[in-house]
Amino acid sequence: MLALVFASQAALAIPIQYKVESLGGNDFRYEYTVTNDGSLGAGVALEGFTILFDTDLYDEGSLLIVTADPLASDWDEFILAGGLGVDPAYDAFEAAIAVGETVSGFKVEFYWLGSGTPGSQPYQIYDPDTFDVLFTGDTQPEATAVPATGSLVLMLGGIAGLAASMCRRRPRDLVPR
Repeated sequence: MLALVFASQAALAIPIQYKVESLGGNDFRYEYTVTNDGSLGAGVALEGFTILFDTDLYDEGSLLIVTADPLASDWDEFILAGGLGVDPAYDAFEAAIAVGETVSGFKVEFYWLGSGTPGSQPYQIYDPDTFDVLFTGDTQPEATAVPATGSLVLMLGGIAGLAASMCRRRPRDLVPR
């Protein structure tokens, strides 16, 4: 049973998550968190990734890297220009993320052409030496912590209700009829 819990957690691992922040009007900022969950293989470091920006949704000319140091000095980051049938992309490579490690703080500002709030984007993880694509997926919104106290409150409420119902029962008559 315990193995099933761990297996399901591994299957749900998300290598790249994002937070989106409104800067006013249609200007936004993505902050990416990259996790090497072992999907690339045991002991394989994550050394390069590319996140695509659909030109129907993002103004290519507005893409601006705003990653702060020390992260910015550890990684080479570029905005790769789009072309005929190729979307522009944010690309980062150089420093390695070992299996089990997470790095956050990769930031890109942009002008949003779509409606509503910007969302998920396709990405690729690649080998920076060969440029072979090792993994593809879609970025996912950063998970928000859900308080675990809700389960405890429900359990205690159930126990209290059961105890109250047992106390309200009338004792049976001790004299036989």
